[in-house]
Amino acid sequence: MNPLRTRTAADTAMAVLDLVRRESPISRVELSHTTGLTETSISKTVRRLLEAGLVEEAGRDSSGRGKSRTMLRLAPTAMYALGVVLDDTRITCVLTDFSGAILASDELTGTRGELPHSVTQRIASAALGMLSTAGIAAADVAGACLASPGRMDQEKKELRLSSIAPDWEDFDVQEQFTELTSIPARLEKDYGCAALAEHWVARDTPSDFVTVYIANGIGAGIVVDGELYGGSSSNAGEIGHLPLDPDGPECRCGNRGCLERIAAPQYLVAAAVSDTALAARLGLTGARDTIRADFEKIARAAVAGDDGALRLISGAADRLAQAILGLVNTLDASEIVLAGPALELVGDIFTTTIQDAVDRCSFMRPVHGVSVRLSGLGLDGAALGAAISVLRSEVTAL
Repeated sequence: MNPLRTRTAADTAMAVLDLVRRESPISRVELSHTTGLTETSISKTVRRLLEAGLVEEAGRDSSGRGKSRTMLRLAPTAMYALGVVLDDTRITCVLTDFSGAILASDELTGTRGELPHSVTQRIASAALGMLSTAGIAAADVAGACLASPGRMDQEKKELRLSSIAPDWEDFDVQEQFTELTSIPARLEKDYGCAALAEHWVARDTPSDFVTVYIANGIGAGIVVDGELYGGSSSNAGEIGHLPLDPDGPECRCGNRGCLERIAAPQYLVAAAVSDTALAARLGLTGARDTIRADFEKIARAAVAGDDGALRLISGAADRLAQAILGLVNTLDASEIVLAGPALELVGDIFTTTIQDAVDRCSFMRPVHGVSVRLSGLGLDGAALGAAISVLRSEVTAL
């Protein structure tokens, strides 16, 4: 049975939009052949999308046999969206059109040590500045997505980050942002947004894959049949809190030896600082406000072949490989995408290490291989995915 035939009209519309986005320009006949839906059903769905202004006709193709076909593509100006990633060390903001093209972007200092109301004022100002630069009115923006690490409480619309940043507890960042900008806002996990960006932008990404995202923490965005899996409370994918070493250091979640505690950048910096010779050689400070700079020094040194730095980075890659093997075996995954600012300099080391691990140890290796690749979306990837989550929600609401 064709699974699309049992879906809602909104599901079908999203599937057709995904095909138009990936294969543009594409005809109705090609959409019918690819989806398995009848030409009548495709014509009905396309008519709805045309009336909504989400797709547009892109001329006729007469290169094939038979009569020429009207081609379709996304309508880039159909709607706009804002994506914001809140992070201790870096806040990334983007403005996109409906195709996912970034029209404007901004990078701000992180949230660490600052009250949430002040942070919200900064991101609201940045958002309005990007709109002004692009010549787009706030009323023409479908919405904004604020992506963050930590626990999400979607019911109460709060970021549950009390173990790291207690001032965010019970703070409604969505409401505050909307009051300052007149743009409706939503919350998402940063790693989930990174996965959405891969699905929306990368043409060769399958409909089932996992994006492992490393910033200050570590999370996994799980995409199943083209949809992000959120779990019971939109918090699925917290692999940073997989306990890998029962005798390891205590984690803020209450366990010991969690992946995040033994492989995330801030803890690698702490380990490097405890090595007096390495810290002096690389000029590390270990201060809370220099974690990003310190980690970049370690990463550059590792790439350059410094034994101490390379040992730290390789050890982190080995631990991440253990966690990813668990994901691969549990989800029967065939593609893993590595993303996030922590991999900007050392992505190749992590990719090689993890690919080798799944090649040797994945349970299903006699049946199928597992591809491990580095995301090509750069530092704006998760923010782009945040904006895309807004666009997708608007289509679903049709």
